[in-house]
Amino acid sequence: MNGSAVAAAAGRAPQAERLASVIYVQPGARQRFAVAERLARLGIPVVVSHDVAEALRLMAERSFALVLLDLSHDRAALTAVRLIRASHPTIPVAAVVDPANPAISAEALHVGVTELLPWPFEGQGIAALIANARDRSSSDSDPAARPGRPADALVTQSPAMKQVLEQIQAVAGSRQHVCIAGERATGRSLAARTIHMLAGDPEDLFVTVDCGSALPHDLERELFGVPSDRRESAVSAGVTAERLSTTGAVYRASGGTLFLPNLAETPARVQARLARLLRDQEAMLVERRAIVELDVRAIVAVESDVEGAVADGRLRRDLAERVSAVRIDMPSLRSRREDIPLLVGEIVQELCEKQQVPTKVFSRSALALLSALPWPGNAAELTSLLDALVRSVRPNIIQQEDVLEHARLDGLSARIDTSLSLREAKTRFERECITAVLMRHHGRVGEAARALGIQRTNLYRKVRQLKVSRTLLSARR
Repeated sequence: MNGSAVAAAAGRAPQAERLASVIYVQPGARQRFAVAERLARLGIPVVVSHDVAEALRLMAERSFALVLLDLSHDRAALTAVRLIRASHPTIPVAAVVDPANPAISAEALHVGVTELLPWPFEGQGIAALIANARDRSSSDSDPAARPGRPADALVTQSPAMKQVLEQIQAVAGSRQHVCIAGERATGRSLAARTIHMLAGDPEDLFVTVDCGSALPHDLERELFGVPSDRRESAVSAGVTAERLSTTGAVYRASGGTLFLPNLAETPARVQARLARLLRDQEAMLVERRAIVELDVRAIVAVESDVEGAVADGRLRRDLAERVSAVRIDMPSLRSRREDIPLLVGEIVQELCEKQQVPTKVFSRSALALLSALPWPGNAAELTSLLDALVRSVRPNIIQQEDVLEHARLDGLSARIDTSLSLREAKTRFERECITAVLMRHHGRVGEAARALGIQRTNLYRKVRQLKVSRTLLSARR
């Protein structure tokens, strides 16, 4: 389920009286009654249409909250999506997809599917889709209120990210502090904002302060509104309180969420004040000269090695323990390759709109290649490559050769993982070396083998043994 579906699912049960009807379209000869039967068992009113012509006739006669098509076995329904979107551009269209075939999912998003429902789906998942549809239809009379697809939705169908979304949903209803750990550009800020949205807080109560982007004095003023001054610490009822101003981020986030990326880069003095405020949940407000209570939920983003940051003194232990009541580990992009075609579709659509060019799509082999690359820079590196492709490739279909032309060979991971054995490190180096050489020679095996100083047959054997993506091999070998 994607991020917007998870967001809508919180606190919503699949009760029949709350759910509007669904039209389930089964284009092609195959009869897949299992989907309709599951909808019926969940108490969801469903009308089955066996072709797109019948579906369009039914949609002209009555209103439906959602169109559901089956893409779990083939892409036959993609044509139906285009026809339905052309005739009924405002109705939400969802697709039942196979998580093992992400390329079809990416194509579905491109032609106008607004929600993806991995098969076999759960009752909560379909309830979320219907709830989203109701929200959209209720705002149709006010175009400014129409939410559409959230720009920062966590798009996923990978097991690694589904686990993250489950953690997000579980913690969202509480006021526990959350530590989101992971490499840069893995979606830590999107995860934080999703937690905030699921909690039902107004958007203006999500306050972000990047702890690694300001000078210590400026950071202290941005967070607290006033610098620390021990001589002026206030005493009320025997409790010494930290001083805050209404202009500081901590006070402005009271009742909502304070998001702190790069917490380990915060100066020690600032960390001490944060730890104390989160512990005491009160402060001296300088404008009122009175003690006020604080209800601030802190969500922090850190690199994966939190204990290492504590051990080497970059992060106070008391602050780390306080903000790590819940820890969510964001997987790297190379750990969620199933999501890359979906992300490509989302990012390219935004880039094309921004650059005011016709929407571009990727060939299957190009998507397969993008899914095979290691992406040490995660989403930032992917976005940078896609931006270059959208700007420079003139045809509307981007081919594998275009990706090979623009992909940076030095983007391959060169970091040493000290947890690997010598054998594992050697295997990783060989795999990445062969991948880089194949990319440099556009998949031409003969040229790559000569550059590596090995026979063609040995290169084929290495590709097989090391599980190098075969999409890197050119058809002209």
